[in-house]
Amino acid sequence: MLKKTRGERYLNTTDHSRKDTIIPATIFLLIYAAWAILVSSGNQFIHQFDKSLIGLICNNNPAIIKFATTFTNLGNTSVIMVATIILVIVLGVFRKYAFAVFTAGTMIAANGYNWIIKHAIGRQRPMVHHLVEAHGYSFPSGHSVGSATLFGILIILTILLVKKKGLKTILCIIWLCFPILIGYTRIFDHVHYPSDVVGGFLEGISFLLIGYSFLYHYYLDK
Repeated sequence: MLKKTRGERYLNTTDHSRKDTIIPATIFLLIYAAWAILVSSGNQFIHQFDKSLIGLICNNNPAIIKFATTFTNLGNTSVIMVATIILVIVLGVFRKYAFAVFTAGTMIAANGYNWIIKHAIGRQRPMVHHLVEAHGYSFPSGHSVGSATLFGILIILTILLVKKKGLKTILCIIWLCFPILIGYTRIFDHVHYPSDVVGGFLEGISFLLIGYSFLYHYYLDK
């Protein structure tokens, strides 16, 4: 009997299905659905959650106000759209066509669904003075959905394409900071409730995991 190579032994003992993200995607979708129901029904827990976080985050510090009103622009629809188009083009130039389709498809699905759910729930924005201009309904935060999805995609692409472990770690930390800070600024600028931002993150992560599951089954696993 021929002796198995080390690589063959590894392939036989590794459960490749663990790389699929459909199960965590389902979990995040269920959490997101429950969160959306609580928000749309005006649940008291959401009210207390928003009130507590607003009290912790918002203040009149001039330096933070300057930062929040400037940094929040990175999550604008136009900025996210241009960044996505550039990323897709770069991936196409380097012939990473599967990753380009993954990026474009995930962003379109996440932001398209966000538009639908915003109008379905129709939550009004906080009735206080807004530090930046904001239009449309409040839940979920479009800035949070867009940034969580885009920078989540960048994290996945970094993990898959960057070889150096140190650089990979640094880039992933940087990508992670962007949506967190953008979500923070939306609350600080009084244009979103904290529950809007949490809902946006949950939605963005859900679509990110669904998109990666398609990428895994139709490209990575083959």
